[in-house]
Amino acid sequence: MYVVIAGAGVVGFHIASLLAKENHEVAVVEQSEEALENVSRQLDVKAILGDVAIPRILKEAETHRADLVIAVTDSDETNMITCFMAKELGARMTVARVRNPEYSGYFIGTASSPSAPRKVIRPKTFGVDLFINPVAEAAREIVTILSGFYSTPVESFADGLVQIREFRAERETVTDRPVSGITFPKPCLIVAMLRAEDVFVPTADEVIKPGDRVYLIASREHMDEIGEMFAEPQHPAKSVVILGGGRVGVLVAEGLREEGISVRIIEKSLSRCQEIASKLEGVSVVQGDGTNRDFLVEQGVPLADAFVASTESDELNILSGLLAKKLGVSRNLILVNNPGNISLADAVGVDVAGSPPLLTARKIARFVLHGGAVSVSLLGGEQIQAVEFVTRPTTPVIGHTIAEAGLPKEVVAGAIIRDSTVIIPPGDSVVHSGDHVIVVSPLAQTPAVERLFMPKSKS
Repeated sequence: MYVVIAGAGVVGFHIASLLAKENHEVAVVEQSEEALENVSRQLDVKAILGDVAIPRILKEAETHRADLVIAVTDSDETNMITCFMAKELGARMTVARVRNPEYSGYFIGTASSPSAPRKVIRPKTFGVDLFINPVAEAAREIVTILSGFYSTPVESFADGLVQIREFRAERETVTDRPVSGITFPKPCLIVAMLRAEDVFVPTADEVIKPGDRVYLIASREHMDEIGEMFAEPQHPAKSVVILGGGRVGVLVAEGLREEGISVRIIEKSLSRCQEIASKLEGVSVVQGDGTNRDFLVEQGVPLADAFVASTESDELNILSGLLAKKLGVSRNLILVNNPGNISLADAVGVDVAGSPPLLTARKIARFVLHGGAVSVSLLGGEQIQAVEFVTRPTTPVIGHTIAEAGLPKEVVAGAIIRDSTVIIPPGDSVVHSGDHVIVVSPLAQTPAVERLFMPKSKS
């Protein structure tokens, strides 16, 4: 694919890095010389200096032949204008990052007369195939985690029949044991591991160490039972304290309230507290300092099931998350805008550190589908991805078992889903047309995997 990325900030750089690793042809357009130099120095991509909202610059980027244009500048309006012009120039697909939720859906135009129908205006009307709101993505992830038994991310495949879930190895049933020496109660596979900042596909002899993050694939119905081998399950949160009344904090509060969860927001700004209180019925809003231990105790943080830090400051979020943990909160989730701070948050004991830029990149990665694929999810530190392929009659792996299909050594076939039946492990199963096959692969190996699952064109 030829992909044009407008904006070389954290999100733009990260997306460009992912696509370059998969050998896509990438052009990055940025008006900051410093940001563009950072891209040119580290990535093998085409770098173009200029304002992406100017048609001449888009033409220089050869937008007319782009399979995908991704607009991730700091301006919502610039991103939408870029997509509109790119579509007019001939780009096949466009994606715009927006922060303002008002832009994320359709709206109703005025009618020519009281009896005339009103026009529905959708994003595609003005050239945007997909809106991605990092605020909404972050809030959705937090609500999902707090509604489950484990404080870890989960990815779903095959209409939810199969999941890949991250578990932190804490129990003796799995720690200090080789992968091949663990007996699981239900069919599953360990498809990847995260140790420190290293993400890898483990061999059968790999010993799981305490604190390792293990990515396990299993049927959805079996996942919670298997998870008990790794960590103590927790009941879904019933009371949550949120530090920060920004967009993410408010969206999380709204989502939790709809789940029947008691929510309290702590916000430093009095005017913002008043604004939130007028909008969120049933949510307690208090003004205060999230780093003040006595204040947090006074507000009942030690009694809460979970603590969420969602301010604009990474440092404040990490510090307050650590403080909440010291106060005895069993689950603490924080947001970091700089993905580089995730390892710091992990090191000090934060349960989950989410990054809106990384969530945005993951969402876009799902949109940049490979031949024959219907879903893509990035795992861990983004070096490994899970791809769900659907086989066709001309797919090269048809008629072969997974074991003899010729997958690269570092690649794991995690599951076959056939007519709602989940096959794990799939090694001895012959692949049929119409099967959904979930493959976990380092980014560098994805092109080789893709060739095995891409249907052959008819001669």
